[in-house]
Amino acid sequence: MKPAALHITARQATDFALARGGISQPFGEPLTAVRAMVAVQAQYAASVPFAVHARCPSAPHTWTDHALARERSLVKTWCLRGTLHVLAAEDLALMVGSFGERYHLAIERVMLRMCDMDTAAWYRVEQDVLHALAGGPLDRTALHAAVPRLRDVPWVGWGEDVKGLAYQGDLLMVGSKSTRPVFARRDTWLPHLHFRPRTRIKSLEELLLRYLRTFAPATLTDFAHWTGLPIATVRETATRAGGLLAPVTVEGRSSPLLALVEDVDVLQKPLPDVPPVTLLPKFDAMLLAWKDPSRVLDGGDRGAVFRPAGQIEAVILLHGHAAATWRVKQTPSSMHVTITRVQRVGVVPRRQIEAAFEHLGAWTGAHSTTVTWQD
Repeated sequence: MKPAALHITARQATDFALARGGISQPFGEPLTAVRAMVAVQAQYAASVPFAVHARCPSAPHTWTDHALARERSLVKTWCLRGTLHVLAAEDLALMVGSFGERYHLAIERVMLRMCDMDTAAWYRVEQDVLHALAGGPLDRTALHAAVPRLRDVPWVGWGEDVKGLAYQGDLLMVGSKSTRPVFARRDTWLPHLHFRPRTRIKSLEELLLRYLRTFAPATLTDFAHWTGLPIATVRETATRAGGLLAPVTVEGRSSPLLALVEDVDVLQKPLPDVPPVTLLPKFDAMLLAWKDPSRVLDGGDRGAVFRPAGQIEAVILLHGHAAATWRVKQTPSSMHVTITRVQRVGVVPRRQIEAAFEHLGAWTGAHSTTVTWQD
């Protein structure tokens, strides 16, 4: 027997995601914050520390770099939507199990069509890459010198030369040399990692549960948007996980939404107050989690935040709702922020926003922070 649909307000739906996402209930550990987001989009690398800071203010500004390069509790690879993300090393197997086979086959099809190689030839190229990396990390120039056939690969700037191996969990991006990315073998970079991906079916079920734990209530279309998976695959996954899911209706929404059965009580209870000001960076998880981002954006805000060529602006939330976008220029000693309003911002909220940027600048080590409003 299916459980009766839970009825909640739009405010309750927003408050749940802001609490579970660490905005109104900050995390004590930065790695916990990353795991709550599941993965942090990272093609704009400067956003990652800001995304962590928004959810774990106690994390040092240097934590992300330290966790990626020294502690190695974080990894950088391609996963959700086929884009570059930072995630907990312990979650790498989940992403490989969910996307590895599908995306690796897609890369192989590109190689066969664009590079005049058959499956066996592309397999040899990938094995040559792993052999070249056996001696340690290499930047792209050195890797292409060691494996000349990589020079024939199209769209190298988007990682097409290494994505196939990354999707399988065999290769990671581990830093940069000048402006060139540096790659390493997973087994040598993380020799003690327990890496054993589950089947695709089991991995996708777990991924759906992880998603709903933070971003519920959400539709299956939202999950498809967040993952980049076909809606048919998503529906099959939800059917298999059916006993763990509860239907939710949210005021103002005609589509049925889902949450975890274990969270039904939490959704109905008062949650912590949303902070007056929240600074979200470009490509933040709160902007990517739902196909319809009205949970934090009014309809008129969308064009100001979701820009041409796939750009997603940094956003200032006032009490959990977008009020402005922001861009930053930073030197080792200073931070300059330009703010563009998308909603009316009164005198008191302006002061609160400027104070929030003063704190953010100090957190980055800037000696001075200036804020310019574009009205």
